[in-house]
Amino acid sequence: MMEAQSTVKPLDRYLSQTDVFAMAIGVMVGWGAFVMPGTTFLPVAGPAGSVLALAIGALLMLVIGANFAWLMRRSSRTGGVYAYTKEAFGRDHAFLSSWFLCLSYLTVVFLNGTALFVVVRTMMNGATVSGLHYTIAGNDIYLSEVLVSVAAFAGVILTVAVCVPHAISSGAFRDFGTLGLGRGYGVFTLVILAPWAFVGFESICFDTAHFKFAAKRAKWVIFAAILVAGFIYATMPVVAVSFVPDGYASWGAYVADLDKLSGVASVPTFNAARAYMGNFGLAVMAVSALAAIFTGIIGAYRVALRVLSTMAEDHILSEKFARTEYSIVFIMVISVLLSMLGRNTLDWFVDLTAFGAIVGFGYTSAAAWKLGRIEGERRAVASGIAGTAISVAFAMVQLVPRMTALEAMGSEAFLLLAIWCLLGFIFYLRTVNETTLAEFTGMSTSGVTLFALLLYSALMWIAKRLVAEGDAAVRGIVVRGGVVLMLIVFVGLAVMMYIQNLIRKKHEVIEREKIRAVETAENGQIA
Repeated sequence: MMEAQSTVKPLDRYLSQTDVFAMAIGVMVGWGAFVMPGTTFLPVAGPAGSVLALAIGALLMLVIGANFAWLMRRSSRTGGVYAYTKEAFGRDHAFLSSWFLCLSYLTVVFLNGTALFVVVRTMMNGATVSGLHYTIAGNDIYLSEVLVSVAAFAGVILTVAVCVPHAISSGAFRDFGTLGLGRGYGVFTLVILAPWAFVGFESICFDTAHFKFAAKRAKWVIFAAILVAGFIYATMPVVAVSFVPDGYASWGAYVADLDKLSGVASVPTFNAARAYMGNFGLAVMAVSALAAIFTGIIGAYRVALRVLSTMAEDHILSEKFARTEYSIVFIMVISVLLSMLGRNTLDWFVDLTAFGAIVGFGYTSAAAWKLGRIEGERRAVASGIAGTAISVAFAMVQLVPRMTALEAMGSEAFLLLAIWCLLGFIFYLRTVNETTLAEFTGMSTSGVTLFALLLYSALMWIAKRLVAEGDAAVRGIVVRGGVVLMLIVFVGLAVMMYIQNLIRKKHEVIEREKIRAVETAENGQIA
């Protein structure tokens, strides 16, 4: 097993196992753990299905976590996902993995930042819904909430301990979803949300050089963080159904009516805590939610800085991004601009968070597979193959419409993804222009992948807009056509890439023959 020599000074090793565990939990658990049970988890799969789906999701993440842990153990260098991908596949692929992972962290910052006003609105019973506002996509966005967004474990355990027994005694925890979906289909739909729910555990890989404990112990830190996050996500839906307000015959009727409610009643987890513990319980949930939100913002902000600076130090991005203050302002500006779209557009960014995480997970698993095969590490190869397969499956469901009950990628999300690909393409071309060809072992692959994803995303955005205006026949054509389109684009561009590589190899052969001819002529003259 290869162990890279670390150049980090002993005084720079300041992170304990507890610190690293807290960092991983802080990024993973955010606003969604408290809000999504009522709006998404319960309607799709119910409390029983949610628990099962999130447990399965946690198990899948443990496989991917094992790949991160193995790579962290074999090398204590900084760089995380970027470094692993670069070693296995080259700088161009490292750029791809980091570019999309950075997208994931940026959206985590935005989502948790805008969640601040959700807590404020809930606690103040809509007091912020007043004053200057504007409308985007038919949704009212209030300036006071934007300002709150920009300015911007123990409680969970207590709430679970008090509320869950009520859900058990009433039998509600055994129920499944209310949308009429098959149980298996509902569970599958929520399993697909795992990359969104668990993104963040891998953030610690960017700080391996600063561990003051043996990197081999990171495996158990990662596993513990994933399991704890899974516990939080899985128990909140049960908390949510533990209390049904007066006027509702069941929790299903209650959650179906959430859009008509305001204040604490509109968030079932908060409502249950207040019902059984009074204002103290409400305060506990508010503090817990705020703690999750702030740690999500700080943690994602921190790791986004690491990703940007790592790419800058390797001349993938402008050297300006190597300066902390420049990257901080860049992330802040992006987050502020996104917050102007309003909290009601959060579904667009949940999709992007998941997609960015999937790309990072997939590249890291593939790197563990390749490097493990080279070094004869069978366990690494096995987990690498499994992690790669899991990531590919997640990506397919994300990109191909109508594979789950929830729309994995909406039209607006595809448009934003196309824009992010375009920005990445511009950065990519800039990097190629300023570096030598020898530094890019798979240059064609990265360029083709970015372009193909850009084209596919743009076309899917248009197609989904047409579906929204069309009839069932049009919808069926677009769904089937999306799969065919993706295959045609990727196969066609793969052929183009092969031809380009073939031409390049032929040019290399010609150049070598020219060099030999010159050397032969020179040797003949000397003789």
